[in-house]
Formats: sequence, C-alpha cells, structure tokens
Amino acid sequence: MSRIALSCTQRARREILPLDLALYHAARDYPGGAAAIAATTGRNPTTLQHKLSPTHPNHAVNIQEFAEILELTKDRRILDAVHALVGDTIWQELAEAYTDDMPETLTTGLAAYFRQVADLADTWAKSIGDGAISDSELAAIRLQVFRGIQGLLSLYNRACYVNSTTRGTDRG
Repeated sequence: MSRIALSCTQRARREILPLDLALYHAARDYPGGAAAIAATTGRNPTTLQHKLSPTHPNHAVNIQEFAEILELTKDRRILDAVHALVGDTIWQELAEAYTDDMPETLTTGLAAYFRQVADLADTWAKSIGDGAISDSELAAIRLQVFRGIQGLLSLYNRACYVNSTTRGTDRG
C-alpha cells in the first residue's frame, strides 16, 4: 500500500478513530454540521463547535451532547470508537437487514459478507506487498476485520430471523 500520508477525512473513512475525532467527523459530515446539531438540540452552536474541534483540547463534549450527536447522526464511527475503547466488544447493525423475502434476506447477507472478505483480502495483499505493515495499514485492516465480524454476526442474525419467521407452530 502507498506510504502517502492520509488526510484527516481519508483517515476517518479508513480507520477506527478515537472518540473525540469520531464525534468531530460525525458532526462535520452531518447536513449543516455542528451548527445544525446545536440548533436541533437547543445548544449554542459556537460552544458545540469548540467542544467538537480537535484544535480546542480544553473543551469536551458532555454525555448528553454525546447522546444527542449519536442519535442525530447515527454515525457508525462513534460506535466503533466506543467499542475500541473497551476492547473485544462489537456492535451489530440490524436496521434494514431483513426483507419479507426469506431467501433474499439470507442471500443479501452472504453477498455483503463475501464483499467484506474480498475487501479485506485486497487490503491485506496490498499492505504486505512491500514486506511491512505501517500503522495506518494496520488500522485499515483492523477496521475491515471489525466489519467482517459484524458481517458474520449479521449472517447468523439473518438465519435466526428466517428461522423464527418460517417455523410456524413447529417450535421444535
């Protein structure tokens, strides 16, 4: 993989970020940015922007603001950051995972999982191509492994869903 330094926005898409940066990027990518979040939640926009800014380390988002940002943005980078803090935990996204068509529910899950595995294999091959793995390459691999575990859990949850909706009265 290239050893070119990534911009902060490229890094935000490629790695699991620290919580403060995940909140910053989630707010930055939200339509209207931090000002729109502040307007929606009744907060002072300048204060919220300072709390989210990586250049203002003396300001910090409080737990209520954290919850509001997560609820409004639904940005998965925030959840990734929280789970990275405690280690060896994972969250599972279930919205939009299921359809009324049972074969489609399982098939789309398999297809998504195999795309994740293919992306990981591609990243892995590019990363080790020069005989070394940089910190940023390792961070990219970490995120893709994390998504792969989520994909496996999603497959299992889809199978459970199909099982529970197709068994009828035969619960044995």
